[in-house]
Amino acid sequence: MLKYSFRALCAAGLMLMAGALAAQDSPSKEFAIVDLSANMIREVPDYAGELGDQALMGTVVEILERKGYWVKIRTPEPYVGWVNEMGLAVRSPEEIDRWLSSPRYICTALLTRIYEEPSVSSAFISDLVLGDILLKVLKANGEPLAKKGFLAVETPSGKKGFVKKDELLDFRAWADERLRTQESDPERFRSDLIRTAACFNGVPYMWGGTSTKNVDCSGLSRTVFFANGILLPRNASQQIHTGEDITIPCEGELADYSVLQKGDLIFWGRKATEDKPEKATHVGICIGGGRFIHSSQLVRINDASTYSRIPLRGRRIVGQVDKKGSGIISVRRSPWYFKQ
Repeated sequence: MLKYSFRALCAAGLMLMAGALAAQDSPSKEFAIVDLSANMIREVPDYAGELGDQALMGTVVEILERKGYWVKIRTPEPYVGWVNEMGLAVRSPEEIDRWLSSPRYICTALLTRIYEEPSVSSAFISDLVLGDILLKVLKANGEPLAKKGFLAVETPSGKKGFVKKDELLDFRAWADERLRTQESDPERFRSDLIRTAACFNGVPYMWGGTSTKNVDCSGLSRTVFFANGILLPRNASQQIHTGEDITIPCEGELADYSVLQKGDLIFWGRKATEDKPEKATHVGICIGGGRFIHSSQLVRINDASTYSRIPLRGRRIVGQVDKKGSGIISVRRSPWYFKQ
């Protein structure tokens, strides 16, 4: 995993994106839109390189460097790594602006497909995972094209097909609703987070995974929150610096998790010493009743009373989104996803 300062990277990433899209006449900036359901991001330009992250279809990224058919990108987390060029649709800043302003769908199914025709028996164009973003295909009157219970969609590279209607939502309306619920009904929002997390139960662990196909521990927390309209940074060592700090009382080898609420993050790792700073190496999501869900070998639920590791601390995300200094931004207010 890349070892950069979280706060510096987060601030630099948002400033870079907002500035680049506002100054479209800069010839040095090059952007792309992810064109695979879950694009593998590697630490080096080689298939044998360590997997560090995944970027979902429809995500805008900045191109930093090229080596052969490998492209170094910066994602919204922000995360820097290498992907194959065939997994990107390279676009000018003007085209990125149009993408961010265009009517789009977000995939709300855990796993599904884009079909060539409005039928599950037709050939399929691509797989999709939770959180993928697609263009709407519109009729002449501006209404979405729909046939036989399917909606017409277009991928970032321009491939057209059909997805089941009940597996897509209008992206802007979805982002508005998620932000509104988080702000006006936090208890319902917390329950929504837990329902989303439960859908990952049994998904296999994979270092660098951040999709419903496979996740690591921080990939689970990031993906669950993204699926509810909140952008967390990539790694546990970064996520522990977001939101509001929650001290978890500990007596010996017993920790009192009752101070946590549903949706709070729990971190484990190395406590600070005179020689070394605190370092978070694992994260889980509190689901209430002294239990938490995390990705450890696979996504599973543990009871805190039978879990031997002592936590470092908790962090409260709900209620802290878009607050100055929180390190958390909503999808709706992110320049990576919507033209602001």
